[in-house]
Amino acid sequence: MQFNKIIGHAALKARLIGNIREGRVAHAQFYLGPRGSGVLPLALAYATYLLCEDPGEGDSCGQCESCMMAEKLAHPDLNLVFPIFFTDKVKTCEPYMADWRAAVQKMPYMDAEMWRASLTGENKQLRMGVDIAADVVRKLSMKPFRGGWKVMLIWLPEMMDPAMANKLLKVLEEPDPRTVFLLAGEGQDRILPTILSRTQLVKVPAIGPGELAAALQAEFPDLTGEPAHAIAARSEGDLLEAFAMAEGSEDQLFVFFRDWLRSCYANKVEDYASAGEYFSKMGREEQKALMTYALHLIRQCMLQWQDLPQLVTAIGEEMDFVRKFSALLTMGSAEGIRRELETAHAHLERNANPKVLFLDLSYRTSVLLRNKEVAV
Repeated sequence: MQFNKIIGHAALKARLIGNIREGRVAHAQFYLGPRGSGVLPLALAYATYLLCEDPGEGDSCGQCESCMMAEKLAHPDLNLVFPIFFTDKVKTCEPYMADWRAAVQKMPYMDAEMWRASLTGENKQLRMGVDIAADVVRKLSMKPFRGGWKVMLIWLPEMMDPAMANKLLKVLEEPDPRTVFLLAGEGQDRILPTILSRTQLVKVPAIGPGELAAALQAEFPDLTGEPAHAIAARSEGDLLEAFAMAEGSEDQLFVFFRDWLRSCYANKVEDYASAGEYFSKMGREEQKALMTYALHLIRQCMLQWQDLPQLVTAIGEEMDFVRKFSALLTMGSAEGIRRELETAHAHLERNANPKVLFLDLSYRTSVLLRNKEVAV
């Protein structure tokens, strides 16, 4: 992975490269950012630059043997650690290495759910335990294969068991010379404070709407400027969410959401049960994209209801929907629906049964829409 392949973050990339060129390489760095922001690609690009045999002022060369091996995630001095499904026989990352490499090369911005879904036939919790920590310590005890830097990259460190985290404390605080830990995660609140205190925090913001819109148009040539910018804004800088919206077609999402809300408002149980059947057959990312899109439209309705039309960005059929639907809302019902959609999105991330979840969401939304006096 090279820096030039990462979407946005120009200032951050320049700072990271500048630190390396000026000899200011922190021995333990924690790349922390929201889902779809690019924490893993940035960590991989940093590792590639460190290992490059002829790095330039703005990026790794991309042509030397080290760069070629790093591109394939197969450099002998690039050690990779990630959450796995534990079994009685498998307790380290090595048996999953080929699968992880393939998943990252397919989508470097992937999240835990995408990684879990790529492992067929399993329905277990991803985690990292003390056996992986022992393997990390063992690998770091060896000399660099190519005589330069040695990199230990840990993806989603928030999934480390306390036993693993505690076992890594000493080596994380005092690694051998020219050894670098790169942690790439999304959940700072789930990391032990003792781990955070031993790392230099690299905050990765969400991708800017302009860069994300350009990436959408590059990935989806049929997507024109205005819809691309609209999706970029609604995904809030999450590349995975934006791609799911583009793949699902916002027009289809809008029609589905509008018709579903109508059935909830009219309390047509058969109709929203049918919608639940359709929802359960969507892909997981498309389901989450629908929840995100629905949240966006509800917020637009709330702005319209509060008489703030200058903040409403909906256009065309969406705008017509926002004007009409906002008239049916109260502050309580709007806030209640928003909470239910956010809860549904969170449950989808935790692998909830989509059909049951959507039926429950439909019932709760129907009650909120028909109860004008519902409390906030």
